[in-house]
Amino acid sequence: MRVSARLAIGYGQTVEHRSRHDSGPTTLDDNGAMTKVVLLAGGVGGARAARGFTAVLGPEDFTVVGNVGDDDRMYGVHVSPDLDTIVYTLAGLEGPQGWGRADDTFAVMAGLERMNVDTTFRLGDNDLAVCLARTRALDEGEPLSLITARIATLLGVHHQVLPATDDRLRTRIRATTGEWMSFQEYFVLRGQQDEVAEAVFEGADHAHPAPHAREAITAADLVVVAPSNPILSIWPILAVGEIAEAVGEARRVVAVSPLFGGKALKGPADRVMASLGLQPGTAGILEAYRGLLTDLVVDIGDAADAGLVEDVRIHALDTRIAEPEAAERFATEVLAL
Repeated sequence: MRVSARLAIGYGQTVEHRSRHDSGPTTLDDNGAMTKVVLLAGGVGGARAARGFTAVLGPEDFTVVGNVGDDDRMYGVHVSPDLDTIVYTLAGLEGPQGWGRADDTFAVMAGLERMNVDTTFRLGDNDLAVCLARTRALDEGEPLSLITARIATLLGVHHQVLPATDDRLRTRIRATTGEWMSFQEYFVLRGQQDEVAEAVFEGADHAHPAPHAREAITAADLVVVAPSNPILSIWPILAVGEIAEAVGEARRVVAVSPLFGGKALKGPADRVMASLGLQPGTAGILEAYRGLLTDLVVDIGDAADAGLVEDVRIHALDTRIAEPEAAERFATEVLAL
């Protein structure tokens, strides 16, 4: 089962599998802290990791580059689930499941249900208001990056949250039955029940990084790959060729495994990795990011994997970061590596 003819392993271009240990010293400030950090993020895991880093790094030192492969039109509005999850979490407004808005109401969904509309994809009223504003701005020609910045500012978020690209890039899934579907159809409407035979990122061939995204990565002392689903959340970011190039040239790239004993706490990461032929557990994470990493962080329960390969340093930390305090502690430990 292939990922895509275009994506050698899954990111925008083939990156030579090489040792990154001789990448040079990392720039530190007078206090021994990283000065510039970029996080590649998608989903709840990415949002929670972002929350941890914003607790210890100022707006001038930390940037999030978020996945847009999940974007879609639902109920006639443009949804950007990963970008919104990141922004809501940084604003302290995320819902109890880690996505959506806390204490949101669902009057519009109730009205649609009375009209016999399928509301499996749930948008709360406040969430829908954000999507309506974004859709109107997009239809007027504004780029997604500018709209995202404005939404973040209005919600009190001062750290930079950038989409990977302002261009149209969409994740599409082919099930083992041969059926093609959008990401939201696979993930939400069909509940991730299909076995994934292929993931492609439509538009990636012509997509360019959003303004400042590549520059932030190039200027970073550390690039962190969040504990997000490698295939469905991070590969769409790396499918933007110039972003993959910038990450490949970064002097320190630390990925955080989303797996615990080879399994994802939530979501289909381990199942999708297996169906695409990646090895189970930590070995599969290393395969997914082949050639990009200097370091990999695994959970303390997977500490035995520390000597798995010679060309990537593997560190064992407590990677359960659902609570803000745990996320802040984790970010501090990653910076101390």
